[in-house]
Amino acid sequence: MVNPSDVKTKPAPLSSQQEAWVEKAYAQLDESRVVQLLTDMVNIPSPTGYEGPLAKATVEEMRKAGLEAEYQQMDEDRGNAIGRLAGSGSGPELLLYSHLDHYVSGAEDDGLVFGDLDLLDMHTKAIQVGRIIHGAGAGNPKAGSAVALHAAEVIRQAGIPLLGSVTVGIVSGGIHRTKLIGGRPYLEKRHVGMGVGCEHMLMNGVSPDYAVSSKVGYAVGWEEPGMLWVKLTVKGVVGYVARRGVFKSAIMEAGGLMAELGDWFEEYAERTTSGQVATPCHIGAIEGGWPFKPDFSPAVCNLYLDIRVSPRNSVEEVKAMFQEFVDGARSRHPELDLTWEPYLEVGGNNTSPDSWIVQSSMRAWELVEGKAHVARAGIAGATDASVLRPWGIPTARLGQERENAPVDPSLGFLAGEGADIDVMMRLARCYIYTIIDTCTRSKEELIGA
Repeated sequence: MVNPSDVKTKPAPLSSQQEAWVEKAYAQLDESRVVQLLTDMVNIPSPTGYEGPLAKATVEEMRKAGLEAEYQQMDEDRGNAIGRLAGSGSGPELLLYSHLDHYVSGAEDDGLVFGDLDLLDMHTKAIQVGRIIHGAGAGNPKAGSAVALHAAEVIRQAGIPLLGSVTVGIVSGGIHRTKLIGGRPYLEKRHVGMGVGCEHMLMNGVSPDYAVSSKVGYAVGWEEPGMLWVKLTVKGVVGYVARRGVFKSAIMEAGGLMAELGDWFEEYAERTTSGQVATPCHIGAIEGGWPFKPDFSPAVCNLYLDIRVSPRNSVEEVKAMFQEFVDGARSRHPELDLTWEPYLEVGGNNTSPDSWIVQSSMRAWELVEGKAHVARAGIAGATDASVLRPWGIPTARLGQERENAPVDPSLGFLAGEGADIDVMMRLARCYIYTIIDTCTRSKEELIGA
C-alpha cells in the first residue's frame, strides 16, 4: 500500500512547442459555452434507464464542437454519447469519461428517501445562483460531462496536432442501482445502472490506453472502494396485535440487532480503511410486513447493507469478515434466527500512482493551481472506474467540486451539490493540459516514462 502523502509528482517537462499549444488552447476557453452546455444538460431529464434524449442531444453538441460523434444505442430509451478527436495514430488514446444519469429519478418512490426536501438540485431545471449552477445532476455528473466535451472542443479549435486520439465518453447507467435484490426482480429500466453504459461503450469500439474520470473531487484520485451489498434476514414468527408478546416479531428482533451492526461498521471501517480509500458501511433499506395491514407482525425482516471494499481486501475476505459478525451475533443471541446473502459484489480498484495518467493529471493540477498537489484521502464513493480499471485501463479521477459548499445535515447531502463555475474552468485547464501532455507524445515515450 502507498501512503497518499508519500506520492510525489514526477517531472515530465513539456517542450516549448507543447507549452505554446497549452497556452493557445487556454486562450480558446469559453466560460459561457461551458455554462450553456451544462444548463442544456440539466434541462433535459436523464434518470437512470431513460438517458436517451440527453445522450442524443449530447451527440449533437459533440458534432457542433467538431468531434466525430455517434449515439451508441443500448435500447429504445437509452444509449451513450461518444465523441472522438482523431490523432495521427502514433500516440495513445485518452478517454475523458463521464455519465448522464443522476440520483433523482422523478419516480413516486423518491419520497421514500428524500422525504419532503425540495431543493434546487432536485429539479430538472438549471438555475444559476452567483457562481453556482443548480439542478438535478448539475454538480454530479453533468458538470464533468460539460467540461470534458469543451476541453476536446478547445483542442480542436486551437488546431493542436495530436499523435494520439481523444475520446469523450458520456454514458448511461452510471448510478448505483441494481435490478435484482435478494431474489426479487426490480425489472424497471430505472433500476439498471452499475456501469452498464460504461461496459457497453468498451464492448463497442472504445478501447483507450488511459482514462480520466470526471467524477467529483478536485484533486487526483487513483484508487477507490468497491461495494458488497448484503441482504441480512432476521426471522421471527407471524403475530397479531391482539396477541402481542406471544410471537417473535422479526422487526423487533432486527431492531435489537442494529446497534451491534453499527458497532461492527465502525470496527470494520477502522480495520480496512487505508491508502486513499475509506470503507464506511450503513443500513440503506429495511423491509418487512404489510403497510396496508399493520395489525400483523411479519415473520421476516430484511436489512439491506452497503459495505465498502478496499482495493487491499478481496470481496471474499470482506464476506468472511461479515460472516464472523453474524456468527458472533448468533452466539451472543441464540434466540436470533439470522441468514444473509450478497446481492451485489464489486471489488475495490486502483491504478498505480506512478502511472502516466495519474502523474499527468497531477502535473496538470499543479500547473493550474500553482502549488504542490495534495493527494486525496478518505475516498468512499465508488464510480465506474470499477469497470474501466478491470478492463486494464489506467484511470485517474479528477472532477469539479463545489468550493465552500454548505454542510447542513438537516438538508441531506444534496445541499452541497451544484456546479461551481470557477472550479469547472480550472478543471477544463487540467483536462487540456493532460490531453496535450499525453496525446502529443508517442506511445513509446509514455511507456518509457
